[in-house]
Amino acid sequence: MATDGIKQPIDLNEVTGYNKAQSAKPKKDPNELDNDAFMKLFLEQLKNQDPTSPMETDKIITQTAQLTQVEMQEQTKQTMIEVADAMKSTQATNEELRNFQKDMKTTLEALLASINKNAESSIDHSSALTSSPYNSINMIGKIVETKINGLNIEEGKDIDFELYFDENIDISRGSPKIMIFNENKELVREFDISAYNGMSGYLRFSWDSRDNQGNALPSGAYNVIANYNQNLDGSVNIARLGRGEVQSVIFNDGKPHLRLGELIVPLEEALEFYAKK
Repeated sequence: MATDGIKQPIDLNEVTGYNKAQSAKPKKDPNELDNDAFMKLFLEQLKNQDPTSPMETDKIITQTAQLTQVEMQEQTKQTMIEVADAMKSTQATNEELRNFQKDMKTTLEALLASINKNAESSIDHSSALTSSPYNSINMIGKIVETKINGLNIEEGKDIDFELYFDENIDISRGSPKIMIFNENKELVREFDISAYNGMSGYLRFSWDSRDNQGNALPSGAYNVIANYNQNLDGSVNIARLGRGEVQSVIFNDGKPHLRLGELIVPLEEALEFYAKK
């Protein structure tokens, strides 16, 4: 029994696996006569034979030969059992290998089919912009000009909208204002936006859908443009509805749409992309 502080001796039989190997050996049948027992009985027979009538030499040779033959048969039998076990193990291993190769082949075929399908899908689209999400994402941060340039209003109802300003509004460079035109390109409303001085990017505005005289305008489409910051060459900067910086790309039913502030525009409505100044 082990005591505290005293190490137990190492069991080499346990470390080397001898005990495990011995326990794995098949137990012998106690009624079975092995080679050693047969030899002991044979020697006892010689030792206790009648001196006056000893066993003849040919009988001794015969019994010895029988013993040798039995031993060889036993060894051959054991060898054949081991070979059979090895063949079974090899057969099982080969079966696992075949199954693995079959599964690998199926996986590779499925992967190849998926790649081919994606490639064919990309080729079928007439535009790389509409077929590839990665190309669409590259548009984020760029300025886009779209076909959209106006508002659809309902008579007597207020409407909110946003315009994109490339640079800060500077009232020292002129009077910034928004101008609204009807379908006949007639100016129907104009209002000052000096209150937005120093601001840029997407700016939000509200319109009561009335003209300069306060009359309610009929329902329909109206163009919206803002003039701001006069340049040295006499030109002025322009902001208009349907133009601005692409903030994100949204996919709806696989089709890309551009987010321009609060405005969502289908990619197919885009006319031109260019980098911010």
